[in-house]
Amino acid sequence: MVLAHLCVYASARVALFYAWPEQFAELGLAGLGRALIAGVRFDLSIIAIGLAPAWVALALPWRFAASARWRDAWGWWGFAVLVLAAGLLIADACYFGLVQRHIGVELAALEDDVDLLIGMALREYLAATLGIVVFAAAGFFAWRRAMRWDARRHGGALAPLWAPLALGLALLVAIRGNVSGKPIGVVNAFESGSLAEGYLTLNGPFSVWHSSRNAKPKAVEYMPWSEAIALVQREVLAPSERLADATLPVQRARPARSSAEPNSSAPNGPKPNVVILLLESWDALAVDSIRAAHRLPPLGLTPRFDALAKDGVLFPRFYASGQRSMDGLSAVLCGFPTLPGMPYIGRGMEQSRLAFLGELARADGYATFFLQGSKRSSFRGNAIAALAGFDVYEGMEDIVEHQAREPMADWGSWDDDAFAETARLATAHDSPFLGLAFTTSTHPPFQVPGPEFERYPPDEQRHRYWNSIHYADWSLGRFFERAKREGWFANTVFVLVADHTSGMSEGDGSPASLHHIPCLILAPGLQPAIDSRISSQLDLVPTLVDLAGFTRPYAAFGRSLFEPGERGAWCIRGNVVLRVEDGGWVVHNTKARLEAKATEPADVDAIERRLLSFVQVATLLLRRNEVYRPDAALTPSDAGASMPSR
Repeated sequence: MVLAHLCVYASARVALFYAWPEQFAELGLAGLGRALIAGVRFDLSIIAIGLAPAWVALALPWRFAASARWRDAWGWWGFAVLVLAAGLLIADACYFGLVQRHIGVELAALEDDVDLLIGMALREYLAATLGIVVFAAAGFFAWRRAMRWDARRHGGALAPLWAPLALGLALLVAIRGNVSGKPIGVVNAFESGSLAEGYLTLNGPFSVWHSSRNAKPKAVEYMPWSEAIALVQREVLAPSERLADATLPVQRARPARSSAEPNSSAPNGPKPNVVILLLESWDALAVDSIRAAHRLPPLGLTPRFDALAKDGVLFPRFYASGQRSMDGLSAVLCGFPTLPGMPYIGRGMEQSRLAFLGELARADGYATFFLQGSKRSSFRGNAIAALAGFDVYEGMEDIVEHQAREPMADWGSWDDDAFAETARLATAHDSPFLGLAFTTSTHPPFQVPGPEFERYPPDEQRHRYWNSIHYADWSLGRFFERAKREGWFANTVFVLVADHTSGMSEGDGSPASLHHIPCLILAPGLQPAIDSRISSQLDLVPTLVDLAGFTRPYAAFGRSLFEPGERGAWCIRGNVVLRVEDGGWVVHNTKARLEAKATEPADVDAIERRLLSFVQVATLLLRRNEVYRPDAALTPSDAGASMPSR
């Protein structure tokens, strides 16, 4: 059974390579060989899932399990799984030709359109359908012959008593794809950093299984496509940006910033370094400089952050894209949100081409590094970092090794060690460099290294959280002191932003308060200010393209924080979406409005319209793999004149 399945999967991989040569031209036969070898792990994982019932049934050490009827029944189960896999592999190859990625969660969207699916199979893809039928017919006779041979050789033999245990261990290893660490997922196919090789390593059934387990696509046709596109473009496109072709409505490039522009980041000097500090679970209202902007009394937890805020641009009305670290990573790394009914980054979203920040920086000659204070495999950070264009990746194990200090009792490395390692990596790289450091100390159970950081008695969770913020702030101060002392502070763009809130925010109780996080930007030539416009993590990729002057086209569902005009924030909590604007907010479950509040009643419908346009465009572009294409030609340089006006 296993050998037959492996042969079918390997054949499908070779067929995909030759069916769409333009997608895999960069790999050559050597790349095909690497993908065939690496792909065995993914093939065995999904094969084991499909054949597990048959394996277990045939390994039972009892007399009834040795009967011909029992063995035949489970033998034909194996054949049914093989035919299903072959059908999916053929359908996946056809789908790959349309969107240049494997089929995933969108397969579930067809459950309400069975007639459409049958019609397509009998018209547009008749040859593929016939191929499945021929395979099933020929396979039936070959499989029956193999089963008869097996019956003559092994019929009536009892499985040994140790077989179930041995088989259970084999199944566990096969399904997980490894002996230890996290089970493999879609993102692990891209650990080489090559999309083409990752696509060839992956297979359609594995992608469908892992992308669909926790996600179900929802209907997103809320308005005519042209209207939805116009609403989104008014929100995210700057007037000076040049568009790519019409099938890529959010991909664009921006001109270099002029030294005469306000908040210019020294455009005529050397390229600035970029350092993003992704702060675990920092609430906006734990930061005194933000509390002051909201006329709240101080807590005294963040004196170093507050001192830095006097030299940068502070955004006191800034929102997280979601409520999980993966939501924040997605927004910060590629300006794209986690969508209702769609897989998140590390679980299948990365199959669609996205404009990753590391790739944009590398295209402009930047060295890149990614560090997270938790274990290397946490959040599949090692695989995500490689895919997102980071040359160097480190986790807790590396921080402990280089800083010679034990990690926290739970969760990961101490923040001051993570920041020290970030500084070490920065000084080890020639400029320009882009680095991202994701901290951990402010994650539950909210640990501090000593009583000197206990500003509040650790008698309740909120106090322990505040103490961890106080410690993290102290660590932050030491990091910036070192950056200034070592001389790379002056030519570096720093972004200090949380991944999401702690869940203990003392906000106003509105849905927006569940996403309210701090954001501070320091950069060469950037004039200190407090920008009270609403903004979100989705605006960070365009902002860094703006400040660092990245020249490569990019795609994101946000706009540079230094562009004029009002803006809103898009926030997502599982299957619930939120739009926050100056005029109010709307909460929606993609089927009906759940809550709303606006200064003027008429504003609610307009806010909801903008919210749904975002969900519609982002979801369909991801499904169609039309978010980003690095080789897309830009429109003529005067394209900005035709931008929809705000």
